Amino acid sequence: MNRFSLFLGIALTTVWAPPVRAESPVAPPKSAFIQPHRAIYRMKLGSAKNGSPVTDVSGTMAFEWKDVCDAWAVQQKLRLHFSYADGDDQDMVSSELTWESKDGKKYNFNVRRATNGQENETYRGKAARNQDGTVSVAYTIPEDKTLTLPEDTLFPSAHTENILSQAAFGEKFFSRRVFDGTDEDGSSDISAFISAKHASSGEKEIAKLKKNPLLSQAHWPVHLAFFKIGTETGEPDYEMDINLLPNGVVRQMKVDYGEFSVVGTLEELQAIRPQNCP
Repeated sequence: MNRFSLFLGIALTTVWAPPVRAESPVAPPKSAFIQPHRAIYRMKLGSAKNGSPVTDVSGTMAFEWKDVCDAWAVQQKLRLHFSYADGDDQDMVSSELTWESKDGKKYNFNVRRATNGQENETYRGKAARNQDGTVSVAYTIPEDKTLTLPEDTLFPSAHTENILSQAAFGEKFFSRRVFDGTDEDGSSDISAFISAKHASSGEKEIAKLKKNPLLSQAHWPVHLAFFKIGTETGEPDYEMDINLLPNGVVRQMKVDYGEFSVVGTLEELQAIRPQNCP
């Protein structure tokens, strides 16, 4: 799974709450809703252990979550510059376009990554939930690749809405398998550990965001542990901490790879008006 694929569009919004249009055990719970928004995050090195090959990280992540009536359309573009202890530098660009039906039954994905200007990874395809609850995945890139996933598998927005629903009801732990299509495996087991709401962002807010109404509420600190399917070590592949507001905005994030971590801090934020749906 793409280590920077962030499930940011989570919300229990009081600004705008779209109705859940279908009843399904895999559909988002009625107590959680997504607030469409655009956000830009400044990415930088958080920490590096002695002996880590990475000495510095810098870049940006642009994130956009749109309501397209019966589905959510998400676009994310990540640009990172890595500096290494051996003197080499590397530029990485990752772009993701996804479409997920609100009833949790269909999911389309298109993922592209390039290193130093050369595209080296592409994943594209569609997933659909079968009548028995299992999920069938058909990749067009890589060609003819197919997967069948267990019935408890969720797609990204349904998963994050479920985390917010658990948080709103005071639950502290939530674990599910999630398919996002960001690599050949496409899915991970993700455990979420949810702490009590916290009023502080943990970092000084930049001036232009201080009066943004989307940042007026306290956040839930959420720790996410990502496990590769079939591993028996008990150790996560990587971990992530996010400060998640009830309106779906992630105020700050940290991705921990063990040898080093990357921190993302919110720099720009704008609400997106929902479409006029029939």
